[in-house]
Amino acid sequence: MENQTNTPVPDNRQPDDDEINLLDLLIVLAKHKKRIIGATFVAALLAVGYSLSLPNIYTSSTKILPPQQSQSSASAMLSQLGGLAGMAGSSLGIKNPNDLYVAMLKSRSVMEKVVKRVDLQKVYGQETLNGAMSALEGSTVISSDKGGFIVVEVSDKDPQLAANLANTFIEELNKLLQTNLLTDASQKRTFLEQQLRQAKNKLTDAELVLDKTPNTSLQYLDALRNLKYQEALWEILVKQFEMAKMDEAKDFPLIQVLDKATPPENKSKPKRSLIVMLATLAAFFLAVIWAFVSEAWARSGSDPEQGARLQELRRAFRWRA
Repeated sequence: MENQTNTPVPDNRQPDDDEINLLDLLIVLAKHKKRIIGATFVAALLAVGYSLSLPNIYTSSTKILPPQQSQSSASAMLSQLGGLAGMAGSSLGIKNPNDLYVAMLKSRSVMEKVVKRVDLQKVYGQETLNGAMSALEGSTVISSDKGGFIVVEVSDKDPQLAANLANTFIEELNKLLQTNLLTDASQKRTFLEQQLRQAKNKLTDAELVLDKTPNTSLQYLDALRNLKYQEALWEILVKQFEMAKMDEAKDFPLIQVLDKATPPENKSKPKRSLIVMLATLAAFFLAVIWAFVSEAWARSGSDPEQGARLQELRRAFRWRA
């Protein structure tokens, strides 16, 4: 058998002119290193100066638990509807009960009362009430978490003012809920009072009819049953009337404040280190891009092919009518 030897074939392929050469890239960077470093350094200094000029902003937050159904006898009566109550809530589009309280906190009524209580028109330097309300809305975040709690966060240059505003939101919401609850309780008490007056008159009439009816007749049994019915109805209305008066007389916070807002010790923004870092990186990359574009532009005069490509690039970016 003859031995076959594989002799290496020399690779005579020339590198493609369009192939990116890492060494060429490094040469361009080294050639323009002073401008790249200078632009990056200047941008870093400007970012430091800008970040230091920004005022410190402090964010204070409070966490509350909205009213529960067990806090009102009227709500307890509604809860007996069970699935029917759930169907009613779904038909109104209210999937999460906390959404209602979040909407109330964001309402114009609550916002306006907060602005007037703290005199934010003067604090924010706003000429109009709407301007102060817009400024307050921009610095306030109201949300509901998965645990069923509502969180109110207010940011301001003054940490004490931020805490006061967050707590004022909760106080105004509580007043609004108490007013609505008082109105409902008053209407219920008035209605039961009227029913109780009518029931008393019917009970008196039933007693008179029973006294005038001989106890040996069938009419006497009918009168006795009517009297017992009117007495039972009277007792039920009396109990409901007393419950309505208790609901109307209640004066306690409907909202449970879990974490009251306090003046924060540390600022929430600006993130000065992040601002400087992002500005420095952006300036560095822009300077690198500028170096490559500048180098390509300089070489376009000596390289006809590259010059033609730059002309084509100009035409591509040119606006057309």
